[in-house]
Amino acid sequence: MRLRYHRRRLADFAGGMRLSRELIGHERWPREQLRQHQQQRLDALVRHAVERSPFYRERFSGEIGSGPVELSRLPVMDKTRMMENYDEIVTDPRLKRDELLAWVERMQRDEFYLGEYRAMTTSGSSGKKGLFVYDAGGWRAIAAMFFRQNAWMGVKPRLPRRFRMAIVGGAAPSHMTRQGSANLKIGIHRFLGLPLTLPIERMVAELNRFQPEYLNAYPSMAVRLAEEQLAGHLHIAPKMMSTSSEMRTPEMTERLVEAFGVHPFDLYATTEGIWGVECEYHEGIHLFEDVALFENVDENDHPVPPGEPGAKLLVTNLYNRVQPIIRLEVSDVLTIEPEPCACGRTLARAHAIEGRSDDVLRLPGRKGDEVAVHPIEFGIVTRDREVREWQVVQEGRSLRILVVPRSGASNALERRVRGAVSQRLSELGVADPRVEVERREELARSAGGKLQVVVADPAARETHLGSR
Repeated sequence: MRLRYHRRRLADFAGGMRLSRELIGHERWPREQLRQHQQQRLDALVRHAVERSPFYRERFSGEIGSGPVELSRLPVMDKTRMMENYDEIVTDPRLKRDELLAWVERMQRDEFYLGEYRAMTTSGSSGKKGLFVYDAGGWRAIAAMFFRQNAWMGVKPRLPRRFRMAIVGGAAPSHMTRQGSANLKIGIHRFLGLPLTLPIERMVAELNRFQPEYLNAYPSMAVRLAEEQLAGHLHIAPKMMSTSSEMRTPEMTERLVEAFGVHPFDLYATTEGIWGVECEYHEGIHLFEDVALFENVDENDHPVPPGEPGAKLLVTNLYNRVQPIIRLEVSDVLTIEPEPCACGRTLARAHAIEGRSDDVLRLPGRKGDEVAVHPIEFGIVTRDREVREWQVVQEGRSLRILVVPRSGASNALERRVRGAVSQRLSELGVADPRVEVERREELARSAGGKLQVVVADPAARETHLGSR
């Protein structure tokens, strides 16, 4: 049984490598040539979905003719509707939501569902858990984007002295990080995968033993490792480094450069299928829009022009056929750069991933209005050298700042953080900022290992508007 698993894993690795070389050839296409490629993939995807998916057959009735598909005419889908209609959305009738969820919960090691599908869940940090299944073509596109990210950072197969890669990621076998890492363990690179749940002392010992040339971690964990490096416990000298899956503030970037002597690349990857990476200029994340389409829209699903932040993305995965994802809401807040990048690549470039719209705080303003406070504004907490980790929890119109202090932190820490956050909120126009600071030994993480740095109170906006 495991022989079949290993053969499939090798085939996915080889297929992903081949596709990555093809996709890299798209990166400097004229925009019109890229649009033609996107249209061809979209037409094929939508017609496949209408033919094989009962849900899309009914949902797109009357919208699909013989000509090119007009994406903007198709209805938008959120994660709740996707989960409610899961069994009718997938194109393989053997796939059933409840059976898949039960199977994923029982996973103890990396394996394929029914011997052919990758199945994974999102952690549900926004309160909306998602289930995603990838067929061979879809998963090889995911692998191709991973290899593509590596190529941009300079990570390439090397023999006879293999490249040493270390990834600190989600602990559960159902997490995309773990399943993606399984693709690497075929001997091309020397690879070390460490779960985020590993005690920091063991993590430091493993990294010291392995001496990675490349290190990837969530920003919060990368900063924790930077602290260990600066304290003299961790002794590694990576040639390249990257972070992903959480917001990384400029202050965090400065700390990583100070500790490791390299400028980390910022990666973007979603289970829905839209990925990206910074180029050598580190001036925004290029999105792999030849694999998945994205629409940057406002709260009413209207397009947002480049240079302005959107409220969410609508994602269409062009490669996964078993679970067609067409205009699915993803609550990431992006601003698309209006100007081309100096690197010469023509792929769209996000100025920053500014967090999730679910994490934007709504606080009463001095003028009787409502002030939207984006997660990036709390980067000021990271500037305090005595703060190791932090989290903002909204409770109505009040904020609790939970901080994990560095060893030897002074008694003035809480006062400084409270003052810095209160001043920033006042500058943004918040009326009478209410901020409390509490120390913690550690902060809770999601099942996937992510730290949700801002926890918004969903009732806060309604409460504020109702009082006006």
